Amino acid sequence: MSLRSQVALVAIAVVGALALGAGQVLVLAPAAAPAAVVRAAVSGAEVSPFFLGLAAALFTSADLSSRQFALTLLQMNDRTLVFIAKTAVLAASGVLTAIAVVMLLVPLALSRADGVLHVSPLAWLALPALHLLFVLLGAGLGMLMRSPVSAVFVYLAVVWALPLVVAIAGIWAPSISVSVLQFAPVTLTAAVLESATQGTAVLRFVGLDTALIIAGLVSVRRWGIR
Repeated sequence: MSLRSQVALVAIAVVGALALGAGQVLVLAPAAAPAAVVRAAVSGAEVSPFFLGLAAALFTSADLSSRQFALTLLQMNDRTLVFIAKTAVLAASGVLTAIAVVMLLVPLALSRADGVLHVSPLAWLALPALHLLFVLLGAGLGMLMRSPVSAVFVYLAVVWALPLVVAIAGIWAPSISVSVLQFAPVTLTAAVLESATQGTAVLRFVGLDTALIIAGLVSVRRWGIR
């Protein structure tokens, strides 16, 4: 996958977050509560993190599928450090794009309700948090797959197909279905956007990302490049 494809995904994420957030704010009633306005402003978090995670999966897997890059890794004492640095850059980029979107939407939110800046900062931070969490998810899967095609397939399976399959399986094993769905990215995204479940959802997402990143780094470290 070319760099152009990855840039396009980032652009889609930013534009989608802005368009959805602005649209949701504008359709609110004039007397909407500040908390409702903030929730509408960050509603792009339901869409934009998906594209950033996909871009991260493509970027990481494309690096590892590059023959020249693979040969460069062989010459380094610790290839793990390279991918820790790359993952940190990807994560920072995801957070910065979200902060930029939030800053652009704040004036619009203020025009609808004066008290939006007094709403809990955690409500505004939902978008940056989800951008970060999905980028780490994509980076971890990219390191594990080491192929853009496989990375895209697995990423789509984890984000979209897994909840559907688990929900169907829940007809026969409800308890197992509920447990697995608690760690599905789609379920966690919805929970992060709700103040009552935000803390628990973030911790679960961090646990999922940490497991994938560690597994990915171990895979890269043990990779016998030929």
